[in-house]
Amino acid sequence: AVRSRDALAKLLYAQVFSWFVDRFNDALTEKEKRVNRNKKFIGVLDIYGFETFEVNSFEQFCINYANEKLQQQFNQHVFKLEQEEYEREELSW
Repeated sequence: AVRSRDALAKLLYAQVFSWFVDRFNDALTEKEKRVNRNKKFIGVLDIYGFETFEVNSFEQFCINYANEKLQQQFNQHVFKLEQEEYEREELSW
């Protein structure tokens, strides 16, 4: 029963979220361009946060992997900007 409830909750969340994004895209798209609507989209990443379970599922593995990759990308970007600023100011890195 718990798994069925959780599956239903995920399905409802996905459907409502998809509906919301479609409405949002419609509001941002000019009438003439609505024919090509499939070429435009808004992507939103919903990070679940830090979750700990006794046994993690494959889904949790994917979530953790995505979070780690996003953190890695952020760190590389920020440190690259810092390094460039140091170079502009002629400071040793």
